[in-house]
Amino acid sequence: MSNNGFKKGIKYVDDFKDILREICVEKEINFSLLTQLGGYKHNKGFTTETSLRIIIIGINEQEVNLLSQELKKKINTDAVLITKTEIEYIFS
Repeated sequence: MSNNGFKKGIKYVDDFKDILREICVEKEINFSLLTQLGGYKHNKGFTTETSLRIIIIGINEQEVNLLSQELKKKINTDAVLITKTEIEYIFS
């Protein structure tokens, strides 16, 4: 294959979806996954990137923390932002 300017890399969205699905199916965790644009400030300035947002309903805080630690290891990331909101819900 000739060098046509393309670079090799990892596409985390697909890997992440597979990893998340595997974990949540195994642990029977209800989830939704959304792709969105995100931005954050770091020591070299401000950057934007594709962010992945997981909505999880029906597990406790300890289980969320364990899930985030497992995801951090499997996708090799430094941080997972967790927000908590009390809601009322029903599956109908």
